[in-house]
Order: sequence, then C-alpha cells, then structure tokens
Amino acid sequence: MCELPLVLMADDDTDNWVLAKDAFEVSGAPVMMNFVEDGIELLNYLSTCGTPPALILLDLNMPRKDGLEALKEVKSVPSLQDIPIAVLTTSREKDDFIKCREAGANSFISKPASFSEWIKLMRSLADTWLVTEY
Repeated sequence: MCELPLVLMADDDTDNWVLAKDAFEVSGAPVMMNFVEDGIELLNYLSTCGTPPALILLDLNMPRKDGLEALKEVKSVPSLQDIPIAVLTTSREKDDFIKCREAGANSFISKPASFSEWIKLMRSLADTWLVTEY
C-alpha cells in the first residue's frame, strides 16, 4: 500500500485550509494535508517532520514570519531545497513575483476566487508536482 503524498499548507486563513483540502478531494487527487499558520510554524514543522512534504503551498502575507522570509529559509537548507513550493497569494505585485522567483519558488499563483477555480488549481498542482494515480 502506498502512502498518499503529503501537501503542507502555510496560511494564516483557516478558510483557505478548508478550500484547499476540499478542492483536492473533489478534484480526485488523493493527498494528505497538514497545515501551519505562519512561517515560524512552517520551519518548525520541517525541522521536526520525519518525511518532508511532497509540496508546500505558501501564503505570502502571514504574521510573525511572512512567506517570503520562510521561502528563503527553506531553500537555504540543502535537505529541503528540492521540495516544490507554490506561493498562493492575493498579491498581484510584480515585485512579489520577482522576489519569490529569486528566492526559489516553483510557482506564483493568485488565490482562486471561486471553489471551482480552487478545484482546477489543486488538480493542476497535483498533476504538476505530485506523483499520484487517480
């Protein structure tokens, strides 16, 4: 029996946790999800987890340590550098996009406005970054 790929979502808005989890389920992409509320929790999780996640969904605007700072720290750790990180944000600032790309983000995506868009996005992320059979 194969374990499902783990997706770790760092976002201070728990409504987005529910949307992402439900969208993965509806899309037919089987994943396990864990959630953290900010960059500090993300880094703590990654330093204590046994198996790193297959994908990180990262919000930019979070309290304590924002997504960009957390992204830079994750990508500075050799054992974590290969984890794909998709930045999901409400920001449409070109400067944010550039900074995230320079820091090593694999994707920079505007948060969906509707649940049907969440479903399409989660399916696309699964198809791109996760090795799954569904």
